[in-house]
Amino acid sequence: MNAYKDPAGFGELGLRHEVNVFVFRVADDGIEYLLLQPNPQHDGVWRPVVHPVHLNEDLDHAALRGVREETGISRPFDLIRAEAAPLQEVGDLQLVGWPFAFQVRNPQCAIQDDGQFADIVWQRFDDALQIVTNELHRQNLLQLHLKLVA
Repeated sequence: MNAYKDPAGFGELGLRHEVNVFVFRVADDGIEYLLLQPNPQHDGVWRPVVHPVHLNEDLDHAALRGVREETGISRPFDLIRAEAAPLQEVGDLQLVGWPFAFQVRNPQCAIQDDGQFADIVWQRFDDALQIVTNELHRQNLLQLHLKLVA
């Protein structure tokens, strides 16, 4: 794993840095991605693990912490970072979503849900791309998937 530090100026000028971690497993018919539907349930809202990056926190550490806190999975088989982090404007806020792929060690691993999710599903890439509606998350999924199958 490469050590990436958060960019200078974190938290200033309306910037928010977060990691977008697509947990994945290799199944018999290809790669499947874990998607989460937050509570309260909103139709069509599916996302990867999304977690804020703390001031002076290593991006890899933020990705690992986010997956552990949201799913209970603590050790990846592999952690992969994409090359570019897209920027999304939300009102006066600029959101930088750092893309990561987190491969689980055991494809049958249990996902711990403490009630924060309405649903949790594993989806093949084509299906995942269809149900993830946030453009930043879609860009990150596409970027990571292309890196994984290259």
